[in-house]
Amino acid sequence: MDQRAILFITVSAIVFFGLLGAVSAGIWLHMRRKYISFAEETCRSIDAVLNGRSAEELDMDEDTLLSKVQMKLKRLEEITAAAARKSEAREQEVQEIISDLSHQLKTPVANIIMYCDTAMNPVITEEERAKCMAVLKNQVGKLDFLVQAMIRMSRLEQNIISLHPDTVPLRNLLDRALQSIRGKAAEKKISLEILCDEDVILLCDEKWTAEALFNVLDNAIKYSPFGSRVAVRCERLEIYTKIEIKDEGIGISPEHAADVCKRFFREEKAAKTEGVGIGLYLTREILEKENGYLKISPRERAGTAVSVYLLNAEEFMNASK
Repeated sequence: MDQRAILFITVSAIVFFGLLGAVSAGIWLHMRRKYISFAEETCRSIDAVLNGRSAEELDMDEDTLLSKVQMKLKRLEEITAAAARKSEAREQEVQEIISDLSHQLKTPVANIIMYCDTAMNPVITEEERAKCMAVLKNQVGKLDFLVQAMIRMSRLEQNIISLHPDTVPLRNLLDRALQSIRGKAAEKKISLEILCDEDVILLCDEKWTAEALFNVLDNAIKYSPFGSRVAVRCERLEIYTKIEIKDEGIGISPEHAADVCKRFFREEKAAKTEGVGIGLYLTREILEKENGYLKISPRERAGTAVSVYLLNAEEFMNASK
């Protein structure tokens, strides 16, 4: 090979590698500018979200990598906002619970302090001291009831207590719930009318559902006048069995029908009757955990009808086959 050919090849190689280097440098510079631009746009998008500007205001083109990052930021913003709302709602709920507890505890605690001071007075008679001790016992009983109710409520809300639904005869459930209120009914000469089919089998947790029914029955006795009647009627439906508990008491105002299941809610006309307004709240919580529900039919000054709906065991067993 002569020198011209060698020279030509050498020059060609130099030119080729020079061009290759120039192209590579150009590509590198272009990619660097793209990377810097992408990083700056990403930072601007993050800053916009951090400064409270909605991610929906960002210019998102679905065909670019930046748009994918921005859509992820939008999703992150939604999750963060939802978590913030949940945290705020939880904080508000805690504040409401503390406020409710303070309100509920204030009267019995004040009474206990007052009657303790009176009972410790050496100048009162033994008869007066005995009356003070009776009041103290009653107020301590109220505190104990409130504390126990709060414990049950907290455990249910936090799922510390789990319900275990099983097949339960309706008659067994009613007998267990009625056992605890017959004494109160007898004291007020209230007659109990039970009209239920004994062959109905339900799917529920017997212990907790009996407590749910007891809360409804206890309210019926508590707010009914002396010598009245409380009727318990059961009707087997296609999926549920309806247990209606109807009394002849003071009734519920229609505008408060949705409020009576709220924690610690009590109408003004019920203020003179002993209670803390937590029974129906617990009942609703229990029923919801076993796929049942509660329905209240308000009737001003004409009694109250509360219906408890519980799953029929037969329907569940047939569906699971």
